[in-house]
Amino acid sequence: MSTSEGGGDTAAEVVDADGFPKQCGNYTVLGILTDNQDNSKAKENAETTLLRHPDVACMVGLWSQNTPMILAALRSSDALGKVQVVGFDEHPDTLAGIREQSVYGTVVQQPYAFGFRSVQWLTTLATGGQVEVPDSGMIIIPHRSITADNVSEFAADVEKMKSGEGPILSGDETIDGKGIRVAYITNSLDPFWTLADAGCKRAAETFGCEVDVQMPSTGTIEEQKRFLESNVAAKVDGIAISPIDPENQVAMINEACQATTVICQDSDAPASRREFYLGTSNYLAGRAAGKLIQEAIPEGGEVMLFVGKMEVLNAQERSQGIMDELAGKPIPAILQNAN
Repeated sequence: MSTSEGGGDTAAEVVDADGFPKQCGNYTVLGILTDNQDNSKAKENAETTLLRHPDVACMVGLWSQNTPMILAALRSSDALGKVQVVGFDEHPDTLAGIREQSVYGTVVQQPYAFGFRSVQWLTTLATGGQVEVPDSGMIIIPHRSITADNVSEFAADVEKMKSGEGPILSGDETIDGKGIRVAYITNSLDPFWTLADAGCKRAAETFGCEVDVQMPSTGTIEEQKRFLESNVAAKVDGIAISPIDPENQVAMINEACQATTVICQDSDAPASRREFYLGTSNYLAGRAAGKLIQEAIPEGGEVMLFVGKMEVLNAQERSQGIMDELAGKPIPAILQNAN
């Protein structure tokens, strides 16, 4: 499922593409609007939705920045509190919105664990150790649903992680990472990656290795390619990457795999020769968001989804999970015990 690239989608274009609107039980998914990670466009998409779909009952942000931009649009349109909002990730504005009851809930991953585990396991492999990987090639880190009931406790945990006091996730495992250098490549500059950065640094401190967290300022394939090539040239001992466009990055990831250990985190490139994927089951996280939508508007209604880029696998899987949950479809057997 995809929309046109470049962030120029309008509600009409998205509805006409990919068979939208989609009827999912008592819910009508109007479409999926993309913004190419442009906050102005993200807010405009939400404002346009309010104008073109005055009966929209729930607006869903699939990426970290989408929910704050939905809230900004609701404020500017004097619609705050009149439309339910469900989000992803722990952006401070999203958590504040939950406390203020302008956001029903958000599905959070564990980016701190993405960072910590990436550094831990790349260092383990670089020092001759082994990492237990399921046959699926995916190590799933569970998601959580945050609502008014648990937002204060969760926010306190987030602040500890940001301050460098996050948990040491390795337990009693001892790894001597002296002399080991690894790189952690995100898919953009975004507040979401703040906790991943904290996890990386906590792990490097714990194991005595070095980590370079690299965030593409433009969020493009070309910039990720330059990071991969520079890391290979620097002969780092391992790379963790969140691919922006997995289908079109297989060759560059495979080239890096010839020189060092590469894992995918946050977003997978399953067709590549990466060692394994570390992160959320984005489909199941989408199912969790679907449950929040059902709680927020139990009688059903119109739903619009918002995301940065649909070519990223996590966006595709989250949106599909939401629609399958709203439609009451069973969870695929292979995923029933994944989270």
